[in-house]
Amino acid sequence: MRNILMVALVLLLTASLSYGAGFGLYEFGARSSALGGAVVAQGYDASSVFYNPAGIVNLKGAQFYGGLTLLSADVKWVGPTPIFDNTVYQAEKKWHTPIGVYFTYSFSDKFAAGIGVTNPFGLGLEWNNEFPGRFVSRYTDLKSFYISPVVAFKPIENLSIGGGIDIVHSTVTLESNILYPEDSNPGTDVGVAHMEGSSGWAIGFSAGFNYTIQKATLGFLYRHKVENDFDGDASFTFHDDYYKNFFNNIASSAGLVDQGVKTSITYPSFFSAGLHYQITEQLGAELDYMYYQWDVFETLTLDFEKAENVEVKEQYKNSSQVRFGLSYAVNPQLELRAGYIYDQTPQPVESMSPLLPDADRNDFAFGLGYRMGNVNLDLAYMLVKFAERSTVVNGEGKNWDGFDGTYTSIAHLFMFSVGVAF
Repeated sequence: MRNILMVALVLLLTASLSYGAGFGLYEFGARSSALGGAVVAQGYDASSVFYNPAGIVNLKGAQFYGGLTLLSADVKWVGPTPIFDNTVYQAEKKWHTPIGVYFTYSFSDKFAAGIGVTNPFGLGLEWNNEFPGRFVSRYTDLKSFYISPVVAFKPIENLSIGGGIDIVHSTVTLESNILYPEDSNPGTDVGVAHMEGSSGWAIGFSAGFNYTIQKATLGFLYRHKVENDFDGDASFTFHDDYYKNFFNNIASSAGLVDQGVKTSITYPSFFSAGLHYQITEQLGAELDYMYYQWDVFETLTLDFEKAENVEVKEQYKNSSQVRFGLSYAVNPQLELRAGYIYDQTPQPVESMSPLLPDADRNDFAFGLGYRMGNVNLDLAYMLVKFAERSTVVNGEGKNWDGFDGTYTSIAHLFMFSVGVAF
């Protein structure tokens, strides 16, 4: 009986802390997103608070920039034969709304400060009650908030330097069904394990620079790792009175009682380096390279209030991204934009599951911006195409939870932002 508790709680806590590229977002401004996020060498608007604080020193006066991203993902799973038939199971389609809001102020031509609020980890995934993997994960809702005050200065005319701190807080709600192994195969769905939790406030930092030589600008950003301590409360409900009474009678030995769980996680450091070149007066291009140090996410130690501690294996690897963006100024008011991203997953095939079926991605984006006096309106769309990926390799199931299959995913992002100069 104790194993049922451990499986349910381990899966819940693993879900809450398996961020990876699958839950990572970089789209916190419609202009930057339309350019594939290749903006580390540009200081065009106040979203530079997030992308590279060094850029805000190039802005004039007071600047506001804020917007909304509407994100919807289509995730499908097919199980391996002959264990499963060829039925395609699809996750519930939902809209998620990560935000990016920024304010900057230039005290002089050489010094500026700003603050931004983003939620780089803020997605969710829900499967219905017919999905075979609901015992691994059925529902995930994760929200994180980064509050980032920054400063920037320009020691010489063609060099700007900036940085600041990240104050990070997260909340999560998770559910998975409870599988009770009986004579039936694979077992009986007896109830639902539910967890809600939040982290304490954690502190990180960022630092970057921009250096311009004629038509070319080199940009660099480093964002340091952050360790968050996480507290959660797990509870159990059962589908009928029989199983409720059954588990209540053996609660002392099975451990199927409400209890707290603690753990900690280290979000990875990453750096971004890019080169922007103004090809003509109207046409500009930027190429960025990003590197995430995901190897800090190797194991999770779960501290249960009423059960033994457990270590969960993740073994993420470091990963890279390549980003490219083009902008074309049709006239002083209208600018057209396009971007491309190749995003390498840090997730080993063994940890792929219904809570985070990640894979390498190819992203395609386009958008436009329109200036009306001191107001900028930006629109963007991004298509995220995940590579098809299976946990069955050469006929052998690799998933550590013992739940194997093939995942296909595609995501659509619609972005709107407005910038105001005061």
